[in-house]
Amino acid sequence: MSDDRGRRQAPQKRERNPKMIAIIVAIILFVWFVFANSRQVEVTFWVFNAQASLILVILLAAVLGAAITFLIMWSRSRDRQRDLDRQQRSA
Repeated sequence: MSDDRGRRQAPQKRERNPKMIAIIVAIILFVWFVFANSRQVEVTFWVFNAQASLILVILLAAVLGAAITFLIMWSRSRDRQRDLDRQQRSA
């Protein structure tokens, strides 16, 4: 490599990015998890049964759990904010 004046620059060292390594490891583990849990399972609901991939059932349960957690935290945060607003108005 050379700069504008024709001088050679030292090659830049390529540093390992820990964040990128963690992402790659997470992707590899996720792909392994999908293949390890790809068999069909029977899911029993209150009134009917269904066949689904185990990984789909696990992911659906995780998404529903995250959504419920988010809604509870959001509701509590909103209630706290409302209480703070009332306290500030009354002070």
